[in-house]
Amino acid sequence: MSHTQYPSSNRDPTSHASGQECDGRESTQYHDASHHPADIFDLDQMTTLSAGPVFGGDGGLSKTPYVAMPEDFMAYLFNSLPSQGSSPGNGLQGPISKYGELQDTQYCAPFTVNGMSQIGPFPSASQHIMSVTNLLDENSPETNISDERSQEIFDFIKDRFHEHDVPPAERSRDNILEGDREQDDHMLSCRMMQAYLGSYWYHFSDQLPILHRPTFSSDTTPDLLLLAMMTIGAACLDRTYGQQVLTAGAKLSNFIARHLRWEIFMNENFRPPAKLWVFQTLILLELYEKMFSTRELHERAHIHHATMITLMRRGRSLIGKSPMDSPPNSRETLNDSKKGLGVGQTPEEWWNHWVTNEATRRAAFAAFIIDSTHAAMFGHSAVMVTHEMRLPLPYDESLWRARSGSEVGRAEASLNARGIQPISFLEGLKRTLSHQEVKTTSFGRTALMAGLMSVTYHMQQRDLQVNVLGGGVIQALEDRDRWRASLTKAYNSWKSDFDKELQDSEPSSDPYGRGSTRNEANIVFGSRTVLHHLAHMAMHADIVDCQMFARAKRLLGRTIGAQEFSSAQKRVKEQWAPSAKARHATFYALKFLSSVLLPDEAAFMNAASPWPEGFYETRYDVLMNRPWVLYFAALVVWCYGYALEGPCGDVARHNTPEENQRQMRHYLLRYAGITHPDELQAMQGINNNTALLVVLRDSFDNTRWDLLHEGARLMRNCIILNGGGTV
Repeated sequence: MSHTQYPSSNRDPTSHASGQECDGRESTQYHDASHHPADIFDLDQMTTLSAGPVFGGDGGLSKTPYVAMPEDFMAYLFNSLPSQGSSPGNGLQGPISKYGELQDTQYCAPFTVNGMSQIGPFPSASQHIMSVTNLLDENSPETNISDERSQEIFDFIKDRFHEHDVPPAERSRDNILEGDREQDDHMLSCRMMQAYLGSYWYHFSDQLPILHRPTFSSDTTPDLLLLAMMTIGAACLDRTYGQQVLTAGAKLSNFIARHLRWEIFMNENFRPPAKLWVFQTLILLELYEKMFSTRELHERAHIHHATMITLMRRGRSLIGKSPMDSPPNSRETLNDSKKGLGVGQTPEEWWNHWVTNEATRRAAFAAFIIDSTHAAMFGHSAVMVTHEMRLPLPYDESLWRARSGSEVGRAEASLNARGIQPISFLEGLKRTLSHQEVKTTSFGRTALMAGLMSVTYHMQQRDLQVNVLGGGVIQALEDRDRWRASLTKAYNSWKSDFDKELQDSEPSSDPYGRGSTRNEANIVFGSRTVLHHLAHMAMHADIVDCQMFARAKRLLGRTIGAQEFSSAQKRVKEQWAPSAKARHATFYALKFLSSVLLPDEAAFMNAASPWPEGFYETRYDVLMNRPWVLYFAALVVWCYGYALEGPCGDVARHNTPEENQRQMRHYLLRYAGITHPDELQAMQGINNNTALLVVLRDSFDNTRWDLLHEGARLMRNCIILNGGGTV
């Protein structure tokens, strides 16, 4: 069958399959703001729209990006569902009758087109990413690349990627291109390009499933998207390739990424309404630049993140209106389908359109997930707001992995027969806040946690604004405590719901258990653990303040001044450390450190462990967020201990690596074994964490990511301060 996501021509990004073409015209909903008030989302218009993402769907033309959540949306979100009977307290006032209508008209409108539901999710089949039947086959079509196609990619790099603006000492182009690429060990040989694609699908794709694997073809994928995939794949190569190849892969990825962004910007499709493949390329490139590369590329990605979001908003809907929003009757013949349903209504063409719609929605969620998680992890400013995401939750993985339209049709018929009612993202978020079960995939759950963190971020910004402007401070403080409690409970409700889904998916065995040989490499389980602990820490601790307290010299691209440092010192030592917030953040930081660094004895001794020596090794971790959240957690624990108890001595600085591992285990077993944050109040010696810091410093130093090298230097600062020294 023809490829569904990308241009049907083998290389030219200007030629597009009919299912992917953007209309280029905004829907009537946006043409005349006077006919569609900004505070009402028109349901009649929505039913004529494509099911693709609609950004900034306020019904009118917005002159500026969203910078805050409207009060009516906050009231809608925090008021409980009608079936709950009670509302989680949050201080947001307003009669429920006023906002009850929003569920149907503004924030949770049903997405249906021609009678066909466009909302996921559906109860998931087994989500065990690392199950034997799911492991990557070396001969899988999605990893194959022909000799001709690999030569074209090589020629593209050779012709377009120059280093005229790079100092001679830093240039790598000649080293990368020289040699005989007919040899398998050449980093741009056909064999190595296949290895990069295989690495992408095996290590990365399930973390952010935005490309449709069953219909992927390297022959029909645009050059720039294929290069973005290879960039991530080369950075995630398995350790079995050897350290020399891993290092060369990292250099190749940096070289490609440096040039790839400018190639996208110069492409004629980089304008609204942009093509789907453009957004997929931008998302993958941003993640590589931020999570795998150099400080320079990390900051470049941060700068251009808002550009990607603006491009999405300017398109309003990332795919145009289409007549192919309903599946043809399976009993009709192909000719009858064409006659009765119009051109473009064949089963294959309908499936092409279905895949494009779903891939578009997933790209929108991926951008939102990046926006909210990176605000929590790095202290970046979020530029998206939850109520923008007027989307259905992602379809179930069994549908997303289907290899034909008939498989999708059978699955949907079964779901309809069982009376399964799909919901929107905002309704799922509201249910999570109300501690109700939400049936969705692991990617859908990631989007819901991103929604919770986004709400947290914007509520924190609202409180900060109230404190700065003054007035109503007492009321604001009461509101703050209530919404924090609601969101904190929602984090745990999200995790419980996720745990239940994992258990229900295969009750006979638990590959996610602590004794599982693939536990640390398991993407679903690992990602859920990382997000849950990150959310709790980010709610109650500021990553930027923690880094300044550890004597960071530069943050967010600028030097830290004496006044900023002094203010951060005061905030951490006098306001944060003695508070319940600090104990909450430290509790979850200790729990997370323990979950990663303390495998049980069975896993510890198992030769099949993903870590060669049985100890966690950051350089072999394929989960893109986990190393940085480990760093965040270590900073939180150190800040708490040092602020309250001061230095602990420098004995551990001179230990052997084995002794540091032993002392780290002893420390975590003691302090991470508590069952409630308040237990920390009665505990002494939490500052005695030098062995933990040394282990993480050495682990971070061995990675290829510049930001973790900086993290190692900050760990070194903490070690020196623990010993009574000065930095």
